[in-house]
Amino acid sequence: MAYEKADQRVRYTKMVIKNSLLELMRERPISKVTVTDICRKADINRNTFYSHYANQFELLSSIEDELYEDIRQVVGRTMNLEGSGKLSYEICKYIKANSNICKVLFSENGNKDLLERILYISHDFNIEKWKNEAKQIDQKLFDDWYTFTAYGSIAIIEKWVNSGMKESPGKIAAFIDKATEAVPYL
Repeated sequence: MAYEKADQRVRYTKMVIKNSLLELMRERPISKVTVTDICRKADINRNTFYSHYANQFELLSSIEDELYEDIRQVVGRTMNLEGSGKLSYEICKYIKANSNICKVLFSENGNKDLLERILYISHDFNIEKWKNEAKQIDQKLFDDWYTFTAYGSIAIIEKWVNSGMKESPGKIAAFIDKATEAVPYL
């Protein structure tokens, strides 16, 4: 019972630390955020912070990795159940449901590589699907096509997130799907 209570306190402390960093990053990039800033915002001492994270960059990396892993699981479930047809929608729905984190991480103060990492989760599945549909086409063409569609999708999602996510996830996903529906072998 004591272990469970301690574990609960650790989870709470980490949540407060993470939320404090995200709040600070609404105003400035990680390079301008110090551990002292985070500790003040979280109302904790530096020893508490350092018992969980080495620095503010490790903390940010931890937040990004959690988001990435959550979305990777969403992609895995979607690909296993329905193929890629609902993938854009499921990703957009997840982003909207986690808008507080995504608005910060996908903003100019966040890491531009994170959204790219997320959209490349389905890379192998899509390449395999395209190869099965057009066996005579070169692998490089498929990779180039995926890069083209992924970067276009990244731009649309960033614009959507940074403009306040006024459109529904379904509308954004439908746009992405329509814009990327051409296949590289036509």
